[in-house]
Amino acid sequence: MQLSQPGLAGARNRRLSPLTTRAGLQEPHGYTLPDISTTTNRTASHMRAICTLTFLLAPAICPAADLRFKISVDPAGIARRNSPTSIELRPGKELPANWTAPGGNGLSAILTPVGGAKPIDAQVVTTGTTKGLEVYWIEKKLDPGMVSSYTLRLRAGGKTASPAFNFKEEAGFSDLFYGKRPVLRHMTAYDPASKDSLHQTYKTFHHVYGFHDDGFITKGAGGQYTHHRGLFIGFSRTRVGDRQWDFWHCKGVSVRHEKYDPQAQVLGSVLGRTLSQTGWYDPEGKVAVRDWRRVTAWRQVDAQALIDFVITLEAVSGDVSLKGDPQHAGFQYRAVESQTGKGNKTTYVRSTESTGGKNDVWEGAEWITGIFRHGENNYAVTHMDHPKNPRPTVYSTRNYGRFGAYFEKDLKKGEKLELRYRIFIVDTKKHSNVSVERYEKKYWDYIEPAKVTVSTVEN
Repeated sequence: MQLSQPGLAGARNRRLSPLTTRAGLQEPHGYTLPDISTTTNRTASHMRAICTLTFLLAPAICPAADLRFKISVDPAGIARRNSPTSIELRPGKELPANWTAPGGNGLSAILTPVGGAKPIDAQVVTTGTTKGLEVYWIEKKLDPGMVSSYTLRLRAGGKTASPAFNFKEEAGFSDLFYGKRPVLRHMTAYDPASKDSLHQTYKTFHHVYGFHDDGFITKGAGGQYTHHRGLFIGFSRTRVGDRQWDFWHCKGVSVRHEKYDPQAQVLGSVLGRTLSQTGWYDPEGKVAVRDWRRVTAWRQVDAQALIDFVITLEAVSGDVSLKGDPQHAGFQYRAVESQTGKGNKTTYVRSTESTGGKNDVWEGAEWITGIFRHGENNYAVTHMDHPKNPRPTVYSTRNYGRFGAYFEKDLKKGEKLELRYRIFIVDTKKHSNVSVERYEKKYWDYIEPAKVTVSTVEN
């Protein structure tokens, strides 16, 4: 399929609010992906607040564990619900010039709403002793015209009473939990010892857990279209130099988890994040493409999940052309089957600018929501495509439960491509609103950050 530019990129450009330019949507804090073989301790947020900075006091020396700030959050004209929000505090800017992160238990944040309400959970992520820190929290409800005001205090040590994300590696998989509840499983095994073991493990991917001890709401190996597995990325026509391989069906090739970057792992009461390295191996066992998958799960209300993927691809062994067709390439979600080999009847809600529909291909779509049943429970999964991803992009959907975003891209050897997606999941019995209006608001909340004003306070 030849992707056509008119009607898609133009629509997306028009929908960008004047509040945020494309430059303003760049990855925050100058994020540069590390090669995990030579890892650094640099960490970056996927969601960045637009910061307006006001200095009331900038002392030359200040104890690292006793800092206070005033913070206000303006929704920038967007209705926000359970919205990840963050600020960056930098030495010589918001922090004293000679500020260094404390050792030991590090820092904790106390974020108290102005007016005497109880503090809300906030999470500190340090970015190196000379690079400052980031503070994350969740804005529960913020409508246009409202402003949230807080006092932020940083102190040494301390723990939140709320559950926290935790990460556990096992043989062949890794699980991310929020408290005791599993959120994601990363399938990491690769075993070519037998035909069956190779079939089970030729592709790394992420499973998503349901909310009711009902197992995965994604499909694994086997069943209808065995190569459709959880949340996965691949291209059926991946050309490297003068050779072409199929990294969608993985015929004679494999997509293998290689390692995690422990320095980039972030676990707390607001978010859990991992960074993994993946190799796309050709028939000779050489890496043709490498990717890094930075996956962030955010704290949400009951029966709701919010997961961000930042996937960075690199052409390793030569110039690379990533192609296929909307049904056999891109970043996709495959719903759990209602019966093995039978798929799962799925209905869809689409963004207002989507057009087409021939062969289940939608141009202009910025997000797609698939609604399906798993046992006694109903789930709505929204797949959001960030406007900084390659253009044009189309969405494809199938009524058995496979849906996702497809694009084509050529990369020179050594060139990298960053992709961003958000997955929003609800139990529709608990959260019954599955309207276009609701998902439009969630999409805008994803692509346009709130405006956060930070000012230091005399201690």
